[in-house]
Amino acid sequence: MDLAKQYLSQCLIAAANNLRLSSEKIETVAILRDRLNSAENLADEIKSFKKVTELSKLGIKLGEIQNFIENGKIDFLKLSDRFKEHSYSLVRELNGVLDILTPQAANALFRVSDDKSANEIIIVPQAGITKVQEKIAAPEVELPRRSRADEIREALIFDDIIKEKEFNFENFEDSVLRPVKELDAFLNRVIKFDFTENEINKYVKLMNENAELSRKIGFEILSNMHSIFARGLEIINQKKISPSPNVIESLRACLIVIVAVVRGKEVEITNYLTRAENFGKTIFPKQREK
Repeated sequence: MDLAKQYLSQCLIAAANNLRLSSEKIETVAILRDRLNSAENLADEIKSFKKVTELSKLGIKLGEIQNFIENGKIDFLKLSDRFKEHSYSLVRELNGVLDILTPQAANALFRVSDDKSANEIIIVPQAGITKVQEKIAAPEVELPRRSRADEIREALIFDDIIKEKEFNFENFEDSVLRPVKELDAFLNRVIKFDFTENEINKYVKLMNENAELSRKIGFEILSNMHSIFARGLEIINQKKISPSPNVIESLRACLIVIVAVVRGKEVEITNYLTRAENFGKTIFPKQREK
């Protein structure tokens, strides 16, 4: 497998690991991953994704990542950070695909894509279930049953994704992004010591709650950014550090990373991430060394 395929495949898996998926949705992710891995021409395969309504947004993101790998100037010292950005940028689009496509519908889409003479199909979402309707009757194709070995293999591949409860990315996104503008404005007051203890405790509590929420669903970067921000406010309130311009900008860097990651913005955030994490090491020295 070439580098671009490996990179995209792992980005897709990392994105899936940030969603709580049912076994059916895990199967759909596996179909998408295998489709990319087995493509004779990766660029053409991604173009075919873009032409399908249900896959178009995911295809656009995959195309951007492929272009970075094949045509961009890669700094291998920072590649891990870029991988995190790329994988998180797929979460929203992947979640949207999985809300629409069942494994059967995904296989049907790809069968029609491969066979230009196949009958036209329509994807019809009904009551949360995606059905495939054919305009002209076609012979049924029985899909092979998934063995217990297949299920175990998929669980290993996807790092035992929690399946008990569906995860609503839109609700999570709202919880995380809603306070950001208010917090950014609050930092402008903190630097002037214009805040009350109740105010700062309220924001510390909020950010710790969002850090825990992010941690539970596997968003390690987001969890860290929230924890660093909360701890920074806490020790400012305790007068252990002064809200200097450097400290405030480090806290603001946490907010920038949170927004960029959740929104999947194609911007370079490595410097902000590094600044926030370095600040975190100064306020969580023992924890960060572990």
